[in-house]
Amino acid sequence: MGTRFQTTKWSVVIAAGRGDADASREALSSLCAAYWFPVYGFVRGQGHNEEDARDLTQSYFATLLDKNFLEGLEPDAGRFRSFLLVSIRNFLHNERDRERAAKRGGGREPLSLDTADAEQRFNREPSAADSAEERFERRWALTVVRRAVSRLEREFEESGQPERFRLLRGHLIGDGPTVPHDRIARELEMTETAVKSMVRRLRKRFGVVLRAEVSQTVERREDVDDEIRYLLRVLSER
Repeated sequence: MGTRFQTTKWSVVIAAGRGDADASREALSSLCAAYWFPVYGFVRGQGHNEEDARDLTQSYFATLLDKNFLEGLEPDAGRFRSFLLVSIRNFLHNERDRERAAKRGGGREPLSLDTADAEQRFNREPSAADSAEERFERRWALTVVRRAVSRLEREFEESGQPERFRLLRGHLIGDGPTVPHDRIARELEMTETAVKSMVRRLRKRFGVVLRAEVSQTVERREDVDDEIRYLLRVLSER
């Protein structure tokens, strides 16, 4: 196995048996808080309504974050994405109804779930014949990208340039209206050449931010590029 890099959250989690269990649970809790939507969407896709899906998702994370769970974590669980998909599938297989799930979770809500926003995202998804696993992967990829974009947006806000990001965002990942270069130039009182240069810098910065986000969900440094390629391929197949 390649050299581990313990500064990422997922590598800290899978090292639970060899290091600080409290740090591992804290890292896992942080990852779950960031990436709960693909799990919720997977549960909804199994035919559960919003209320039941929320209860099952909370119960799943309550089980996942239990101190005894980390003791059985396989040391070669290289990607958090893959681990979540397998574990939520197994959890739902074992949970036959919502009452049993709520009992196992002890009524705890380990994460704050904004299911109103989640429902909007879930209902915006196009109807497709994809498998539940394929839809999970697509939700995961979109969540990763969304988090990277949100981080960039915060950077612009902190530098006092929120309007600049609003104008440029469409040139980043194409998730909204793309404002033409000449219009951006007029609004920002810049030349089109300067705008194009700014877009290139933004895309370069996005690549750095995306790598940082992905690195938290894999164990080994050499897995980051493969994971990014995989996520972009998933998104390109939408």
